[in-house]
Amino acid sequence: MQILKFIFDFIAPKKCYSCKKHWKFLCEDCLKIFYDFEEICYVCKNFSKNFEVHESCKKENTVFYDKILVLKHYKNKTIQKLIKDWKFYWKREILEEFWYYLYEKFIRNEKIRKLDDFLVISIPSYFLRKWKRWYNSSEVLAKSFAKFSKINYKKNILKKVKQTKQQSKLTREQRLVNLKDSFKINKKYLNQIKDKKIIIVDDVISTWTTINEVSKILKESWASKIIWLIIASD
Repeated sequence: MQILKFIFDFIAPKKCYSCKKHWKFLCEDCLKIFYDFEEICYVCKNFSKNFEVHESCKKENTVFYDKILVLKHYKNKTIQKLIKDWKFYWKREILEEFWYYLYEKFIRNEKIRKLDDFLVISIPSYFLRKWKRWYNSSEVLAKSFAKFSKINYKKNILKKVKQTKQQSKLTREQRLVNLKDSFKINKKYLNQIKDKKIIIVDDVISTWTTINEVSKILKESWASKIIWLIIASD
């Protein structure tokens, strides 16, 4: 498989979506010049060291996640094109390139004393959506991130038990109803969640409702910290 991939890359090399150089879909030089997220609390958008959510924001807004690390701003046209192509045109290789950039962001902003303190998981897709797209973006990113970082990955910690509407097109009240009871914890993995710092890897945040609902379920299962790694957000 690796040999075939090498041959294909040689015959039809990847090109950076921005500068058109060969060998990557987004080269590191272009990545650096795109607008980056500064250290903020994702709830109030004010400064917070290492992207930690302020304790006061958690209490005032009933927030369950502890940190959201976003790689780039969604307003960048190149980022939008890359996202569109991996979501709707089956260009999975783009995702497989982005996990490393997420890993670099994570290392810069999270202190790691023991790898065993962490667990990587992905957000499940309802089976009809995964069948339509052929793969789950969150799963592709999480697997690659975990393999490189040597942090344990568990695929089936969460289950999506019902189809939901697209969150970005709903009001806040509708989003809450839409997500109600859509995710469940796989009970046979409860012991693996307890006291762990959970890293959830995904591609895009459109609203924080899904993030908070998933974080709530994990905190109720005794996870000690919830860290989200996201490629792009507004």
